[in-house]
Amino acid sequence: MKSKLFFIALVLAVSLSGLADAKEPGQQGVGRGPISAPRDPELERQSLHSLEVARYYFYKRKPPKNDKAGLERLNKAVESRLLEIIDLNPTFGKTDEVFFLLGEVYLRSDNDDQAARYFNRVIKEFPDSQFITDARRRLTELEAQGKGKKQG
Repeated sequence: MKSKLFFIALVLAVSLSGLADAKEPGQQGVGRGPISAPRDPELERQSLHSLEVARYYFYKRKPPKNDKAGLERLNKAVESRLLEIIDLNPTFGKTDEVFFLLGEVYLRSDNDDQAARYFNRVIKEFPDSQFITDARRRLTELEAQGKGKKQG
């Protein structure tokens, strides 16, 4: 019985001390308020749809190997979908994937400078992203190709 009362008193003390901390100005986090402004759910849904379409075009639709014009059209379609997301919803929850896919599109289009720009944005702006290791690998490959072109 005494141990139950002690446990309840301990839980109550810890929870009350948490409430006192929450009232301090400037602190944010779980239970202390939003870290960022709330996102518009309709805009998020539209952006997610555009991202899914861009993923489909990038990963699933492949033109014939000798059809360079077809590949160009496909890359342009993916690029326009991804840039539309950035323009309309800069706070999109999957912006890291948008930047990574843009880097991939530009890499596939032999636009190495733009590809490096977007891979760098993934690394700098989203250090916890699931795409960061791939972005670093792509940058390393681009740097190696750049050195090879300069030496050759």
